[in-house]
Amino acid sequence: VRDDRIRVERMDNIYFEYSHAFQAVTEFYAKEIVDIKGSQSFSGIINLEKPVICSLAAIIRYLKEFNLEKMLSKPENFKQLSSEMEFMTINGTTLRNLEILQNQTDMKTKGSLLWVLDHTKTSFGRRKLKKWVTQPLLKLREINARLDAVSEVLHSESSVFGQIENHLHKLPDIERGLCSIYHKKCSTQEFFLIVKSLYHLKSEFQALIPAVNAHVQSELLQTFILEIPELLKPVDHYLKILNEQAAKIGNKTELFKDLSEFPLIRKRKDEIQEVTEKIQIHLQEIRKILKNPSAQYVTVSGQEFMIEVKNSAISCIPSDWVKVGSTKVVSRFHSPFIVEHYRQLNQLREQLVLDCNAEWLDFLENFSQHYHSLCKAVHHLATVDCIFSLAKVAKQRDYCRPTLQEERKIIIKNGRHPVIDVLLGEQDQYVPNSTNLSEDSERVMIITGPNMGGKSSYIKQVALITIMAQIGSFVPAEEATVGIVDGIFTRMGAADNIYKGRSTFMEELTDTAEIIRKATSQSLVILDELGRGTSTHDGIAIAYATLEYFIRDVKSLTLFVTHYPPVCELEKSYSPQVGNYHMGFLVNEDESKQDPGEEEQVPDFVTFLYQMTRGIAARSYGLNVAKLADVPREILKKAAHKSKSWKD
Repeated sequence: VRDDRIRVERMDNIYFEYSHAFQAVTEFYAKEIVDIKGSQSFSGIINLEKPVICSLAAIIRYLKEFNLEKMLSKPENFKQLSSEMEFMTINGTTLRNLEILQNQTDMKTKGSLLWVLDHTKTSFGRRKLKKWVTQPLLKLREINARLDAVSEVLHSESSVFGQIENHLHKLPDIERGLCSIYHKKCSTQEFFLIVKSLYHLKSEFQALIPAVNAHVQSELLQTFILEIPELLKPVDHYLKILNEQAAKIGNKTELFKDLSEFPLIRKRKDEIQEVTEKIQIHLQEIRKILKNPSAQYVTVSGQEFMIEVKNSAISCIPSDWVKVGSTKVVSRFHSPFIVEHYRQLNQLREQLVLDCNAEWLDFLENFSQHYHSLCKAVHHLATVDCIFSLAKVAKQRDYCRPTLQEERKIIIKNGRHPVIDVLLGEQDQYVPNSTNLSEDSERVMIITGPNMGGKSSYIKQVALITIMAQIGSFVPAEEATVGIVDGIFTRMGAADNIYKGRSTFMEELTDTAEIIRKATSQSLVILDELGRGTSTHDGIAIAYATLEYFIRDVKSLTLFVTHYPPVCELEKSYSPQVGNYHMGFLVNEDESKQDPGEEEQVPDFVTFLYQMTRGIAARSYGLNVAKLADVPREILKKAAHKSKSWKD
């Protein structure tokens, strides 16, 4: 993905030299790994290929600057990348052109595909859905598992799904909370909130097990829901240890109920208790000295164990006592014994705070042993949340379940653009259109027709329905059959890139060149008005040659929008693989014409039907669209006159 926000961090060559890298990796994992399982992982690490070792050493060094190297401490969580693709290829250009994550008007989420599909209840569910729409699946089994789950939630009469949804609704962002705990950045308040939420979740999902076994048929849903209580089991122990009140106010010295697991804190508290008792016993001696059997210690402004004496009786205070403070009425003193032991007590208290902080970090370290199993539970919850979200949108918008196949085809009956369909609402019903692309027959559509006629919306509709089908969502159509597409590549819109010194036409050709390099026969390619950024003859030549290349060599399913009539001639050369289509319209004569002789001077009104129709549109009706846009009449007359003279 070409993205200016990606930062490249350059490191010294020494970090990529194998001997240095091997030593760095060995030292790092020798410290991190202590058990037998870890030893097996260690042998796996040192047997990695040389380039991988060099890269691993460099990233360990880089992450150490941010204290994040711990993320690499569990080699068993490393994922082997293979040449086999796991997800559909959708590059940054396609994400932007199809408005998958944000609209192109104000770059907000509203008006995007994600906005339509997102009815999630949790923050981590929302992030999971965002990942789904940018990484559609390629394996039929995985797609159908999601579709089965969505279908069951959509049609089930059981109350179990409603109960699960209610549990999700109350959850904080436990995914980020666990990450904060793992990196020891969390407060006691946050830790308690996360662990208590996980504890309640475990109990609630445990109670649902009989109902899930009885009523849930989807293998995906059943497996994920039933696994959650087991994955969350470790949280019981940690919640029992904590003192709720202390956790809520951040008091680490009183945080742990049972100190049997924290001998250092217990030792320090015993020492504090011992000194405190000595000070209390010393009070008896003070009473004798002052000849006051009712004398008591007082605490003022944080100063403890002071003896308060009226100024009129100050003569009875021994000379070696230390005056701590006074008012007009009383003076307050510490005896030498108190001075010494109070200093000792404060030192012990400070040490207790340090000890408690250290034990707190060890406690978090211990909890982090369960990080990956707890994250797996959160992943399950997020997946369930996404399934519920897709079921909700399918129900609200009257979507159908698509049929997924391995064969290269996209057959859609009365499909609708998912975003425009929602934005128009119930009043203005979106005009549906069908699509029939297949490797056996027609796999290329050349689309012509008036500007503003709905061509771009149509081609986006086909792409978005394909993406929705492959993420496991129902789609806005009466029927849909989608062959697995390995990538969607788009060239749409007109914009320059001043930062990179590229003109509009250069951007257009750069995008097209990338599509030519990466598209396969399994891809869906969408080219919207290729060649318009240069002269007419050059534009026609580029459009014609590029489309012919995709027809003859790439053999991908292709939607090609153009205003160049010569491009439409490819239908004759490559029938039946290529078909010409246009967006339907009606031309209505302008009743405001005063003079019959003025017929060619002012363009007629065009009514858009937004209906995909076989055949070529004779003209683009640009002047008619200009009239709809309220371009001044004099300019329209002049433009119509010039257009006629050039045609003649």
